[in-house]
Amino acid sequence: MSLAFRVKKIIALLYDVLGISQRKIKGISKKYHNQYIRVVNYHHVLHREMFIRQLEFYKEHFENINFDDFEAFLNGGKMLKEKPGIMITFDDGFDDNYDIAIECLEKNGFTGWFMVSSDLVDRNGYMTYSQISEMVSKGHVIGCHTATHHRMEVNDTDQMLEYEIRLSKETLEEKIGSEICIFCWCGGEEEHYTTKAARKIKDSNYKYSFMTNSYPVLRDVDPFHIQRINIEDGWPISLVKLQICGFMDKRFGNKRKRVNQKTA
Repeated sequence: MSLAFRVKKIIALLYDVLGISQRKIKGISKKYHNQYIRVVNYHHVLHREMFIRQLEFYKEHFENINFDDFEAFLNGGKMLKEKPGIMITFDDGFDDNYDIAIECLEKNGFTGWFMVSSDLVDRNGYMTYSQISEMVSKGHVIGCHTATHHRMEVNDTDQMLEYEIRLSKETLEEKIGSEICIFCWCGGEEEHYTTKAARKIKDSNYKYSFMTNSYPVLRDVDPFHIQRINIEDGWPISLVKLQICGFMDKRFGNKRKRVNQKTA
């Protein structure tokens, strides 16, 4: 555990004990009149009981958003009433997403949004195409997370971008028999968002692209700048609250602006 993460856990605990995180979460809801969606992203799900506690927290404070809800909200057709929305996404397509996460999500009434890399499917430690197809049939959502889990670079060739962005989409669609309209960037570091890749995503008939630069999804959002915030399944609720209370939105502010500019 890094020093920075230890400090972050201490801040999270203090924010929780003093009620700051809870007040900030309520403050965001009041500011936007509940008309926003918070998107969180996970990777592995190995700590079942802690993950369930996190889901119970989400259920208390947020409304589940499925794919139809998401599109309706962006198009002005869905009003969130008592609670803002939440989308729970998972990166990389690990097999524990199917073995553990799905059961926990469904028991708590949540839709899973799974961002998978086409070349990793059916490999040891990852989900199979059969499992992914089953998830789609249950109403869960699949997005493309490149072919090889490639972090974009400024010197990527046209051939590489074609394979990682467009052909990976076509592979997923062929294997699961369902349209893939979401692209999810890998890594999240600022240098791995590139203008050339952003252009390729738009040219490959995706409707949305998901990033990891922490900001609520509002109705006027650029559909190619859907921002998420990372959470891991073993984290205490105090740290979950810190991630979604707006604290990280401010920390990511300058980076988010720069990334949005070069991927516009």
